[in-house]
Amino acid sequence: MVKVGAVALACCGLASCGANPVIGILLAETGEAGTYGTAMKGAMELAIEQAKADGSYPANLTIHWADSASDPETASEQYKALVSKGSKMVIAGVTSGEAKAMLPVIERTNVPCLSPSASLPSLTKDSKLFYRIFPSDELEGRRAGRFLREDQDLDTVLIFSQDSEQARGIEPPFRHIFEQAMQGKVVDRILLTDPNWEQQAADSCAANNPESAYIIAYANETLDVLRLLRDKDFKGVVCATSAFNSGYVLEKNPELTDGVYFPQPAFDVTDERPLVQPFVTSYREQFSQDPDIYAAHAFDAMRVALATVTLTEIFETPEIRKTLQFKLAEFPGVTGVIQFNDYGDVHRNPIMFIVKDGKVRNYERYVEAEKKKIREKIRNLLING
Repeated sequence: MVKVGAVALACCGLASCGANPVIGILLAETGEAGTYGTAMKGAMELAIEQAKADGSYPANLTIHWADSASDPETASEQYKALVSKGSKMVIAGVTSGEAKAMLPVIERTNVPCLSPSASLPSLTKDSKLFYRIFPSDELEGRRAGRFLREDQDLDTVLIFSQDSEQARGIEPPFRHIFEQAMQGKVVDRILLTDPNWEQQAADSCAANNPESAYIIAYANETLDVLRLLRDKDFKGVVCATSAFNSGYVLEKNPELTDGVYFPQPAFDVTDERPLVQPFVTSYREQFSQDPDIYAAHAFDAMRVALATVTLTEIFETPEIRKTLQFKLAEFPGVTGVIQFNDYGDVHRNPIMFIVKDGKVRNYERYVEAEKKKIREKIRNLLING
């Protein structure tokens, strides 16, 4: 197995000076977000395996696992259960809905939460005990708005919304950029929880002929919208959210997903940075597919948690918070440098990606590669007459 560059930390770590550390891991392994949680668990187990192989895994660490079943209420109950088992830190909050529901429990138990993927902007503002390594929805919504209005020069958009916490976090900043700042027009908003959404969407497309569609939903629901748009022969640009980047969904639906754009943090399986390629290679070897953005963030979350255990002398909340905010400064991750600000956020501006042949491609690199092909064709035509 290829080893990912580990932080050089003593095996026993500073945490051995106090009680044996216990952490909890609460993922959505089943239910609506199960495809994300399954990929995340595999990546976290890979991080643990590699830490044990390179000697950075704390020998006295206990880990308890739990499944939220993609349900906010269950997530809250399982968080309490993990704390009752002695967990002093919990990796949790696969979805923003789960994370929001857990905040009161996090505050009551006074046990910090490290989220690999919850992105609702208000989460870190509502609790000083909530940390996340996935950027806020506000940044993603803004990038999508600029992409459609400025980069693609499109005047109109039809919004499809799942009416989830994720959608409520992304849509306002998107509309602020697309409508208010850049004078674009949202021709309609289709709520995917409405039983008649498909007919409403068909009628709106016919009446408004939108130049683009923005789908703010999780992967499976995004597929439902794509099926409708393909069936109606929609010719406009289609933009989804980072939640669309589920390796399993893209791999199983290459024709349906081809040409869809979405913004996400700059994790790219073709990135040549020293940490990235060993992780991608190891993940492919173990799971026979590329890691998606959620697997990458889960891998980093696990590495951050292991480093926190090692660097924290007394594994209790005040010291854990000091480690997360100060001792982990500029922690190297496959998703980029991890540095928590005063709120517990990691600031990374999303970039655009496109799905081509079932694979996620960096959009700028893809465009440049296509331009190169065109230049070569022109050169050959000129040479060959």
